[in-house]
Amino acid sequence: MSDIKTVQRLYGQSYISYTATYIAALLAFWLFQDISQSKVINTWFIAFSLFTLIRFFMTWKFNQISHEEDYDIWLMTFLVMSVISGTMWGLTGYIFIPKGTLPLLDSVLHHGILFLFIASLIGGSIITYSASKIVYLSFSFPAVVPQCFMLIAQGDKYHSFLGGIFLTYGIVMFLISVYINRVFAEHNKIDAENATLKSILKKNDIKYE
Repeated sequence: MSDIKTVQRLYGQSYISYTATYIAALLAFWLFQDISQSKVINTWFIAFSLFTLIRFFMTWKFNQISHEEDYDIWLMTFLVMSVISGTMWGLTGYIFIPKGTLPLLDSVLHHGILFLFIASLIGGSIITYSASKIVYLSFSFPAVVPQCFMLIAQGDKYHSFLGGIFLTYGIVMFLISVYINRVFAEHNKIDAENATLKSILKKNDIKYE
């Protein structure tokens, strides 16, 4: 029962999450199109738009049917979608800001702006995705880690410092998500115990309010 509730919680709040993520993608596309290769960033945005439509459709489909036996399939579907979304954001540092195209400080500034976009996304998704630790990690890890390694690999102290901060932020947010997941798990446990108690009372014809 708790696994079913986890999947229901993930899909139940996903519309808001998808909308916020797409708005962020739209803003990032508008902001970085002047410094990125047009074919590359246009392809990324079109792919992200189509991917978002698919996620909306899958959530709509989920809400149309019962899930007493196939919740594990839907959980895996959500997990795969989260990995794809996180990976697409994790590639933005490579796609939006090609290495060597900007002066040092301008590069740091633009990577810092990307950091704010991704930090907002993994922070905003923490309530929804923390219903499952692996789901939250499946989104945040590919969104954060490639960016951090790329920044640190630049070699200078400014990019490396930004990458270190980004990595630290990602770790802290994951630890917070673990705590929130425990709260959800405890809530599911209480719901299951209440359902069992109500079943026993009903079986013994005991009235309750």
